[in-house]
Amino acid sequence: MNMRLTAAATALGWAFAAATPALAGDSSSIEKLATDKMCFHCHEIKGEKRGPAFEDIARRYAGQADARPRLVKAVQAGTTGPGVMRHWGNLKMPRDADRVPVSEAEAEQLVDYILGLKK
Repeated sequence: MNMRLTAAATALGWAFAAATPALAGDSSSIEKLATDKMCFHCHEIKGEKRGPAFEDIARRYAGQADARPRLVKAVQAGTTGPGVMRHWGNLKMPRDADRVPVSEAEAEQLVDYILGLKK
């Protein structure tokens, strides 16, 4: 019985690990993803470039229940075009066709990292 419990706990642990985004706790991997997806072409972690700093985005959306899905959509689709949210004044992210494609899982990893930067 104890052996079954251990096996079940081990399987559950592996399942949990597999369900956790691969890059979740590794900021260097997330920063590489952001580099590969050209996020740093317009954004910095601290300090504005063309777009707002990731830390400023984190502060603005802190505590907002819909922050994650809104930002995931913005990362994937940009913030130009009909029906797309404008979330930073007159600043616009390029439309999807003008950017490196970002999958939903990648967008979620990037947004989770950004929202985790709030201080």
